[in-house]
Amino acid sequence: MSDTDPVIVVGAGIVGTATARSLQRAGHAVTLLDSAEPGRATSYGNAGFIAIDHLLPLARPSTLKRLPKMLTDRDGPLTVHGPSIPALLPWMARFALAAYSNAEVRKGIDSFGVLMAEANLAWKAEIQASGLGELFKSRGALYVYESEDEFASGEDERLLQKAKGTEFEIVDGTRARELAPGLSSHIVRGVYYPQGMHTVDPYRVVSTLADRFAAEGGTVLRGRVRGFGRDGRRVTSVQLTDSELPAKAVVIAAGRASGELTRLLGFNAPLVAERGYHVMLAPDNVRFDMPVSPAGRGFFITPMNEGLRLAGTVELAAPHQPPSWHRADLLVRHLKDIFPGVGGAEISRWIGERPSLPDFRPAIGRGPHLENVYCGYGHQHVGLTLATATGRLIARQMEGEALPEALKACDPGRFG
Repeated sequence: MSDTDPVIVVGAGIVGTATARSLQRAGHAVTLLDSAEPGRATSYGNAGFIAIDHLLPLARPSTLKRLPKMLTDRDGPLTVHGPSIPALLPWMARFALAAYSNAEVRKGIDSFGVLMAEANLAWKAEIQASGLGELFKSRGALYVYESEDEFASGEDERLLQKAKGTEFEIVDGTRARELAPGLSSHIVRGVYYPQGMHTVDPYRVVSTLADRFAAEGGTVLRGRVRGFGRDGRRVTSVQLTDSELPAKAVVIAAGRASGELTRLLGFNAPLVAERGYHVMLAPDNVRFDMPVSPAGRGFFITPMNEGLRLAGTVELAAPHQPPSWHRADLLVRHLKDIFPGVGGAEISRWIGERPSLPDFRPAIGRGPHLENVYCGYGHQHVGLTLATATGRLIARQMEGEALPEALKACDPGRFG
């Protein structure tokens, strides 16, 4: 290992690729490593929304109260893959402890407040620096509600958003239908976020970042990690199936697979698959140009270049389980309820394994007991939103800057 060796970023999804760009701009030689093409795994299929309004961790008391229903309702917005339950029990026990603890919930709120503020700035800077302007639209975003009780259930998060300075407008059903023509007449409320931003092609965001990274001197490699060379508290190399790469430092940003890598390094990342689905439909009768989310159903309806993307809901599962394609069918049924007559023939469908830790806070920062290993994983369903923020924070820490105090709650070593 020498100072001229590269920083190896393991994982070429949106978090890893954005981190590689941040490190490159900080003056490091960087190698971006993945077993697949950049952006072809979980980052390919997200809803496309930069969700800087997201301030509440999913691990909180209200979610815990819904746990019994989660175990039985296969069509709910938050469910558990039945055959995975035995494997998920240790993770679910940790989730329950985090959700039950006021202190842990507060850590989540405080850390998300810092991360979302950073994300707002970081994405604007990255769009300009990497020439991504044609892939993003700033048209706002609209959450819609089908009952007054459903609207009232979001009051806590709106109060947090107001305290953090998030701009939003509460509208009635008539105004919601003006903002998003075609909405069903039964929608009674909406919350409009005028600063909302979304991408019209999540895959091209990652591939363009990777292309710009390579054009400016970065190295993109395909390979599967099988181990790490060590010298005391430092990692000196990344060992692949048939080669070894010298490393000045290593960043673990491999999504759900990060847990397999951290075990090789001596610490735990209890990640499960928060499975998300999407369906792409032909954009028939689409007369709105912003993401729309029926809040009680837990998904987004986003106009994109390829068509109309229906994406979201949460299905907790053990890794590598067969897809539950009825979850994709459910998204189409939801659309017909919310936007009658909108959307045409199905173009494609997809499943991705979003990486989730039991306290629903990401792992960001230096790995435990190691001087030159950094982590950026566990972003669950806000990986796109927090990618550039994560990259900038890791780059600063690598240069000796301390992370914000609230991000101690995202310490990668907190699970042992």
